[in-house]
Amino acid sequence: MGKPRTRRQNIGHVQRDILEHLTFGDILYAHLLSARSTKRFYQLARERATERYRRKQVIEGLTDMGYVEKSGEYISITSKGLEAFGQTSLKIRKLLETQKWDGKWRIVAFDIPERRASLRDKLRSILKRAGFEKIQHSVWIFPHDCTALIELITSERALRRYVLYGVMEYIEDEERIKRMFHLK
Repeated sequence: MGKPRTRRQNIGHVQRDILEHLTFGDILYAHLLSARSTKRFYQLARERATERYRRKQVIEGLTDMGYVEKSGEYISITSKGLEAFGQTSLKIRKLLETQKWDGKWRIVAFDIPERRASLRDKLRSILKRAGFEKIQHSVWIFPHDCTALIELITSERALRRYVLYGVMEYIEDEERIKRMFHLK
C-alpha cells in the first residue's frame, strides 16, 4: 500500500504572499512572543502582506496607464510618467508664487551611485522644475510642503534607498537662502 493521498488546498494571493514573505526574523520574533502575542504577530504579517498587495496593485495601475514599465523585478518610469512628474513639479513650483512661507525648509538629499547617473540626472531635473534650489552638490532645498512630489519620487523603487527627505525649522545662513526664493 502506498502513501495516503493528501488533498491539495488552494490558497489566495494574500495568504501566499504572507507565506512567501515570512522571514527568519519574523519566525524568531513569533517564537519569542508569548502565546497571546502570537495573534498580534499574524496580524502584523497580514498587514504587511496587504500593504505589499496594495503597492503591487498601484504599480500595475501605473503600468496600465503607461507611467511605468516593468522589466523582470525592476520598474522604471516612462516618458509619460516623467511628464506626470513634470505636472506635479509645476504645481509645486506654483507654491512659490501663491503660498505664504510657513518658516520651514524642505530638504532633499541624495547619494545615487555613478552606475545610475541617468537616474540622478532625472532627479535633479525634477527638483529644478519644481523650484528646488541646490545648496550643496546633492542637497536641495524648498520652502513649502512638497510631500506629494517626494512620494512620487520615492515611489520609484530604484530611487527610494538613495533619497532622504526632511523638514527643518532652522538652517545656517538662512538669509542667503531666503533671497534665493525671494522670501522676506
